[in-house]
Parts: sequence; C-alpha cells; structure tokens
Amino acid sequence: MNIASAKQQIKDTVEAYLKRDDAGMPLISSAHQRPLFLLGAPGIGKTAIMEQVARELGIGLVSYSMTHHTRQSALGLPRIEHRSFEGFEYEASEYTMSEIVAALYDYMASTGLRDGILFLDEINCVSETLYPSMLQFLQFKTFGKHKVPDGWVVVCAGNPPEYNRSVHEFDIVTLDRMREIDVEPDYAAWKDYASSTGLHPAVTTFLEAKRDCFYKVESKPGGGKSFVTARGWEDLARIIALYEDMGKPVNRELVAQFLRDDEVADQFAVYYALFEKYRSDYQVDAILAGEASDAVKKRAHEAAFDERVALIGLVLDVLARDCAGALEKEDVAVELRDVLRDAKPELLEGAAAEAVLGPRLADREDALARKVASGTASNSLVRRERLVAGKLRDFATQCAREGTEAGEAAFRTIERAYRAEVGAIQPAADAASSKMDRAFDFVDECFGNREMLVFMAELATRQPTTRFVARYGNDRYYAHNQELQVDSARMGLVERAGMLEDLNENIKLADSRTVDAGGVADISLGAGARAAERDEDAFADALKRHYGGRQFEDGFTSVCKMLLPAAELRGKKVLDLCCRRGKGVYKLSAMAGNDGSVLGIDWNPTYLEEARGGMERAWHKSGLARNNMEFRAAYPEDLISCGIGSGTMDAVYVNNVMTLLYDQALVLKELGRVLKPGGLLVMETVFADRERDEDVVERARSLGNSVQAARTRKENYAWLANAGFGEPSIEEEYEVGPRRGSKADSLVEAVEGDEDVNYRAVSLYVRKK
Repeated sequence: MNIASAKQQIKDTVEAYLKRDDAGMPLISSAHQRPLFLLGAPGIGKTAIMEQVARELGIGLVSYSMTHHTRQSALGLPRIEHRSFEGFEYEASEYTMSEIVAALYDYMASTGLRDGILFLDEINCVSETLYPSMLQFLQFKTFGKHKVPDGWVVVCAGNPPEYNRSVHEFDIVTLDRMREIDVEPDYAAWKDYASSTGLHPAVTTFLEAKRDCFYKVESKPGGGKSFVTARGWEDLARIIALYEDMGKPVNRELVAQFLRDDEVADQFAVYYALFEKYRSDYQVDAILAGEASDAVKKRAHEAAFDERVALIGLVLDVLARDCAGALEKEDVAVELRDVLRDAKPELLEGAAAEAVLGPRLADREDALARKVASGTASNSLVRRERLVAGKLRDFATQCAREGTEAGEAAFRTIERAYRAEVGAIQPAADAASSKMDRAFDFVDECFGNREMLVFMAELATRQPTTRFVARYGNDRYYAHNQELQVDSARMGLVERAGMLEDLNENIKLADSRTVDAGGVADISLGAGARAAERDEDAFADALKRHYGGRQFEDGFTSVCKMLLPAAELRGKKVLDLCCRRGKGVYKLSAMAGNDGSVLGIDWNPTYLEEARGGMERAWHKSGLARNNMEFRAAYPEDLISCGIGSGTMDAVYVNNVMTLLYDQALVLKELGRVLKPGGLLVMETVFADRERDEDVVERARSLGNSVQAARTRKENYAWLANAGFGEPSIEEEYEVGPRRGSKADSLVEAVEGDEDVNYRAVSLYVRKK
C-alpha cells in the first residue's frame, strides 16, 4: 500500500489499542496488541508519518533506531541483589531498567503525556546478541523484566534485505506476533503531501513531468547503489527554498547531494536552471499586480505545455505564501482575542498589565515547551505561538511606554494595540485576493481550458489557498470551479489536463425529458450522461433546475438513523451533506468535540439560516468550549464551489436523501475527492432488489419518493468503487415499503409500475482507499 494508506492503518490501530472500558482497562490487552511492522524501502516517509499520527491524535512519540543497541543497552545492566527466603540468604542477578523503557518514563515526566507510540526503527537490523530477546519483546512488550508502560503502542519499521545488508529476516514465530504492512513508494500520495506543505514548485512541477524519477534504486556497474528517494526530494525542495532566500546558488553539486543518481541529478539541474529562467523572464510579481507586459503574455501564449505548468507553479507559490500570511494574521489575532477576553476583568479591576499578561504568557510558553519536547508541535503551531507571545510582550511594553501600566488605562492601551493587529488582517486578505484575481486574468487571457484546470486543481489542493478561499471567498474561483469535476486529489497535473481535453471533445447533453411535479422542472439524465456532462453553464443550470424549490423533508428521506462511530469522530473534521436544518450537525458537533469541527452543507438557504440560528444553543448544550460548527450553501455535486478542498475531511455523513440527488455517482466522486485517504463515509440510502424501470425511477424522483427512487446494491457499490472507496460494511438494514413516510404510520405518494420490487433501507460504512 502507499504511505497515506499505511498512515491510516497505523492511526486506526493506535486508536483501537488505546481504547479503554469504563473501568479504564484496555479493550485489547497488551499481550494481544500486535506491534505494527512497516516494511518498505528507505526514504519513503515511515518516520514522518509516525510524527503526523502522534500529532493528530495528541499523544506522545518516542523514537529509537535499533541499529546501535546492544543487549545491555536494550535490556539493562546486571547488578547483584541480596535476597532471603524463609531464612535462606542468597545473592541474585537483577537487571537495571532498559534505556528504551526508561526513556518512556522520562518522556511522560517531562511532557505529561501518558499515552503514546514507541517507534522502533530498523528493528530487523538488531545485533546478534539482542535478536533472541526480540520475540519476548514483541509478545509481552518487555525488555528484560521491565515492561513498556500501559498506554504505549509499539510500532516497528524496517527495510527489506535488498536495501540493507544488516537485515535479519524474521522467522514465522516472530512474524506471527506482528502486523506487517508493506509500503511501496507512491508519487500520488507524496504529491498530496508536497502540495499541502508547499514544497518548492521546481521539484513538484519537475516530478509531474518525470514521475519515473520520483523513486529509483539501482545497482551501479562495479558495485554500489544509485538512488533517489521521497526523502531526498523533500529535503532538496526545502534547501532550495532556503538557498534562494539567502541568495546562494543552487547548482548541480548541491542537487547531487540529495539525488544520488547521476542521470536524475543531471535532469533536475538542467530543469532548475530553466525554471529559474522562467522566473526571471516572466516576472511573476508583475503578473500578479496585473502589469504583465505584452511580450510576457505573448511568450506565455506560445509556450509549450511544460513551460506553462512551470509558470503556473511559480504563480501558485506566490499566491500560497500571501494567502498563508493573511490567514496567519487572523489566527494570531484570534489567539490574542481569547487571552485579552480572559484578562479584561482583572485589568478593569485595577491590576497591572504586566501582572495580568505575564502569568498567561508563561502558561502558554510552558504548554508550548511541553508540546515541543513531546514532538507533537507542528512548525506552524510553534510559529503562531511565538508570534502571539511576541505580541503580548509588545502590549505590555506599550503600556509601560505610555505610562498606562494598570487598570482601565492599561486595558484601553492594549485594546488599541489589538485593534491595530485586527486592522491589518483585511488589507492582507484583500491584497491576496487581488493577486488571485490577477492570476485568473492571466491564465484566462494567455492559456486555454486545460491550463485553467491545472491552475484550479492546484489551487484547491494547496492548504493555504484552500483555507483562504473557504474563509474569504473569491468570485473568480467560484466562477471557474466547475472545471474541477474530477477526482483531483488522486490525479496529477498532466492527467487532469488530459481529462479536460477528453471532456471538451465528448461533452454531450443526454436527451432530457421535463417532468412537471408541482410546477418544478427536472432534467432527467441517465447516470452515465450526467457523469459526462461538464459544460459549466449547462451543468450549473441543470443543478439549479433539479434542486430549486425542493424540500425533500416529508417522506422517508427525512428518516435519519445516524448510526455513527462516535469515538472515531472525536477531534475530526466531519462533513454533513444535505444537513437541512442542522440537527444532524448539532449531534456530530458533540461527537467531534472541542478539537474537531463539523461543516454542514445544504442547497436551501432558508434551512441554513435556521441551522445557524441554533448553533449557539447547541454547542453550549453539548458542553463545548467553543462553537465548532459551520454551515455553507452548495449543491452536493459541487462542493468545490463552497471552498471544500481535496483530502480535507476525515469523515462524511449523508442521509436518505441520497437517492433523490441529481447525480448519485457524481456526488460519491465528490465525497471521494474531499475525504482524506482512509476517511470514512457514513451513508444512509435505500437498495432495490432488482434493476429498475427508468421511467418509474424518474417519476418517483420527481415526487421526492426516496424509496421508489432506489437503485440496486450492485449499482451503488459500483459507484462507490469508481469513486475510490473500498468494500462497504452494512451496519444496519431493514425492509421498507415504497409509500413509507417519515413516520412509521405515515404514507407518501408513490407511482405505479414497480409493485414487484422489494426495498431495504441500509446504513453503511465505507472508507476511501
């Protein structure tokens, strides 16, 4: 499997192993908690995903490479202890605590974290003297007499023998005590990571065109290895960005230190020189200021596709930086607001600014230090906290400078300084949004549809730009979003461009038949025709006609079982599709908790207003520290239009309205796009026991009869598989009649013609691969 899927396997396992009953006992005992064993080529990110899992779960991480450990350091040193038994005196050997186990206790003492991951890398390279003890450790989690503390999950990693001469191949007895996960290099998974972290565009655009250069290990004639790894590309991207900031040259000698294959190093060095020329020639700052010269526009228009992609990468790099800067200003201001709200009563009662802000600043810095020591603090968190701390010190200094050290005078000084920080947010956001507009202008004027699709797809997969559009919006972004009706989370730039070309050549609107139901027109397209339809205006018009005025709340569609894995949703980002008046979002909000968030999507603005009106009461009732809910308007087939980026959601819930949506297959593709790898879809729907008469289905859909609109289990499973999901698990199913309403004794209107069809309501779980 790829590294993203491996990460989800690890995360799920750690959560399961840490789960306890009401007495605090683990549901799976330590002896039966088989350690995970990641087996894969070097440099593909095994260590990095352990850091990510620990950070996302808020638990500890202690890492050890087993290559340098001897039997004594791992098991402890012998010492003589005096003992007695019923008058019999004797001396016995006992062992001190293992260095590894002792490190866990030291870690818990310094960080306060009691649960965590003990990550043992290169475990199949242990010394000959230590190897026999590994079986005992894997079975009982003990080194010598000392056990790994409760709450610590063991994860191991190693390289296959072809990459490391020191590898011991584990026998069956040892392997039977582990859960082996074979990890393969996968560019698509790494590309998602590279885009989200903003790695240098020279690396990402090069690899889009040269995917065979992503991972390579070969034997050299005469001995030795030539190799290129994911780790090498990431480290190279980071050093290039730093060297550019410092004004230092990036040359072939530097490249070869990270890419240990002469041919790949040569190719990238040549490409980087070309990339630098593009940057110099195209003057990206002028483009984003709307001041691109006619010569630049002419060159862009006549450029080859590879050059255009490189230019788009340069533009996106600047946009992402500016969007991140605006968002950071807002994030810092929100943190400052919370501190000052808490401090305000003391200041107004006459306390000194230094006495009020000092302890709060110290508490934040202590908390950050513990996170840094535990290895669970991301770089973005550390940077934000340091900025907040600096602003708080500036506030106190400002009070001293103005002679307003205490009381209301101090508060007014701080308030004024804080408002200046808040006032800087909108200009930064406006500047970033203006640059985004100018970028759209340039791509529209100089390029064609496929380059626009490349630009839109990358804009939607980069975390800063996705967050920015979701927070501040951008009319130009929304106007172009229909070009992203493909699974951009799993496709590369060139593939997406190729798909657009195919779509442009094959766009056909299927024969449509207008069915008038209560004055509402409905375009009735077959599933295959809907999947092919991508003409922006026609598609948007079709969605408006299908959903306009539709309520879908009186029939079986409004029956929501919501069989949800509450424990799994804790701390996660959850999407409630077709959330209606928000009751489901309120329920999901309580499950997600203070560290999670829930986004409700519906096409009905009246419902959304009602849902927003109940948020305040809902989060207080759930005992949350803050509101973790948000509502946005969008059609289910078009979630990108409200700023939901690819791979941004941990879980999605969708209710029985599924059979009435304009295009179920397309909705599932869109859900596959927004979910992270391994993300969970909880879907309520109805299955018919045989293939349906299209005329009956369409008439049922026009009535809003979600039962009679059902398709077969086989069709639903095929749509899920095509959208990138795995094998579904049915959590509950029961028979339901075609006239079943929202209550057991209520009936809805039905159409004739399918009296021999049986229907079953189902609640299913299915994960994105």
